[in-house]
Amino acid sequence: MYKHALLLLPFLLAGCAQVQYNDGEKVSIQSDAWYGLDSLQKTANAACAQYGKRKATYQHSANMNPHLPAGQGVQNTIWKCQN
Repeated sequence: MYKHALLLLPFLLAGCAQVQYNDGEKVSIQSDAWYGLDSLQKTANAACAQYGKRKATYQHSANMNPHLPAGQGVQNTIWKCQN
């Protein structure tokens, strides 16, 4: 039983970050709150690169559920694509 719990632990701790919107000017990424901006920066840069842009600059973040305290739950982070 203990071995099975250890095998499942990485799956329980794994979160996700996904691009919700990308028009080449702005990128919206939805992620778990514990994702760091450095990790999200890489995802945003890759999304901007699809439109020939060089990098993404952080604009702001907000909870998907406004009833939770800031920085908890699922976050929506907005990035601006730049040359």
